[in-house]
Amino acid sequence: MKRTMRNSIPAGDMKMRRLKVVFSLALLIALTGCNTEKQTIGLSARGDSFDISNTEGETVSCRSGDFSGDMDLINQQIFEDAPESADRYLLETAFSDSFTYQCEGDGGQLFGIVSDPNLDVSTEGYFEYTVSGIGMETITVTTDGEMTFSGNDAFADIAGSMPCKNLGEHGFIRLSAGTAETATVSIDVENSKIHFSGLSAGDLVLSYAGTISNSLLTIELSAGSGSIDFSELDMGQIILAEDGHEDQIIKV
Repeated sequence: MKRTMRNSIPAGDMKMRRLKVVFSLALLIALTGCNTEKQTIGLSARGDSFDISNTEGETVSCRSGDFSGDMDLINQQIFEDAPESADRYLLETAFSDSFTYQCEGDGGQLFGIVSDPNLDVSTEGYFEYTVSGIGMETITVTTDGEMTFSGNDAFADIAGSMPCKNLGEHGFIRLSAGTAETATVSIDVENSKIHFSGLSAGDLVLSYAGTISNSLLTIELSAGSGSIDFSELDMGQIILAEDGHEDQIIKV
C-alpha cells in the first residue's frame, strides 16, 4: 500500500505546502529497539481536532490543520490516506519518554511514535509504536513500547516493533482487539512477550513478521489480561498465558 506525503516545513509556518512524495507504508513499520540518545522523535496522528501532551507537560493542539501550543514542532508532514479519511500528520518534536493524544470529533483515531522523524529505517534502534481504531478518547504511547488506550467500547489495532530471538531485529507485531474502558499492551523485548490488560474477551487477531512469520492468527481470549510468549516460535508454537487460566500452547 502506498501513501502520498506532502513536504515538511518549519513549525513556525502553520500553512503547509503540498509537494507530494510517494512512499511505502513499510517505512512506518518494522525494525527495532529504542535509541534514548535521540534528540527528536516523530509523532504520527490523525484527526481534524486533537491535542498531544508529553511527559514534561508541554502540549500541542491541532484544529483543522492549524497547530498551536508550547510543544515545539520542528517539522510537519501530511500523509494523504484514503480520500474519506482525515489527514494524518507526522510531527517532529523534542524527545520525551511518553506522549498522550486526545481526539475530538468522529471518525477513526490514530496515534503513535516513530523513533526517527525522517522515517530512516536504517537508523540504529529504529522503532514504531502505533494505536489506531474507533471509539478511543485517549491514547498514551511510551518509547519503551507501552501503549494504553481508553474509550467507550473502543476497538483498536495495536502495532509495534518486536525485535526478539525468533522474529529477528526487524520483528514487528500487530494486534486487533476491543476494550470496554481502558486497555494496555506492552512489548517485552527482553522476554519475547507481549503483555496485555483490559482487553475484551473474545477474538484477538494477531499477526507478526520477521525471521519467522505468519500472516494472520485468531486467538480466543477468555480473560482480558495476560501475555503472549514468542520464545518458542522457532518450534512452531506460541504460548497464551491468561490471568486465572491455564497456559495454552497455540500451534502456528
